[in-house]
Amino acid sequence: MTLRRLALATTLIFLASGCSDQTELKAARDRISKLEAELAAERAKTLSAPAPPPAEKVTSTARPSEPAPEPKPEPSGQQWTYDVREDKMTGGATRHAYVLSTNTVNFGSPYAGAQHGRLSLRIDPKYGRDVIFSIERGQLLCRSYEDCDILVRYDEGKPERFSAVGPADNSSETVFIRNYDRFLGKLRKAQIVRISLNVYQEGAPVFEFDVSGFNEARYAGKK
Repeated sequence: MTLRRLALATTLIFLASGCSDQTELKAARDRISKLEAELAAERAKTLSAPAPPPAEKVTSTARPSEPAPEPKPEPSGQQWTYDVREDKMTGGATRHAYVLSTNTVNFGSPYAGAQHGRLSLRIDPKYGRDVIFSIERGQLLCRSYEDCDILVRYDEGKPERFSAVGPADNSSETVFIRNYDRFLGKLRKAQIVRISLNVYQEGAPVFEFDVSGFNEARYAGKK
């Protein structure tokens, strides 16, 4: 029903109500009937018309942002170095496995400059099995003829006391840590080993070693 037809029908009804002449009244009523029929037809047409199709859902073609790939962790144990040295005379082999400290220290003159500590395991047919700690420059206070104490801490455990001794040549950069089996047994289960011992005029600095992924079979020559 349009507003125009509705207004026209209303006007005719109003006029018909005021008509006294029967001819005019009849004409008005005929006109009203015709308009009502047209309005009814329009309503029926509107109701029977199919509903408009739903609006198509617009799907974004933009690809969602992809998260940046996580960095791949380095293979465990890559920090270890393994070395085999054969003795041409005896036919035996000396085996080493060593790792450098993840931190550095800087001593005063004449040993100034950043340096790493070094933790070594050694199997030697002549001297047996040893745990060796060394620095590049400085004076470790541990003599060849008198044992000294060092502290070793495995992961977040409590510091443990080990005995150590200096080398026979009296060099001051190296000490041999006693009780190889005890030291290695705990290292097998550890990720981090920290070593602290007295250094001349430098206190007792702590050297931290990442010992994860230690390949004992490779070190012992079994793989």
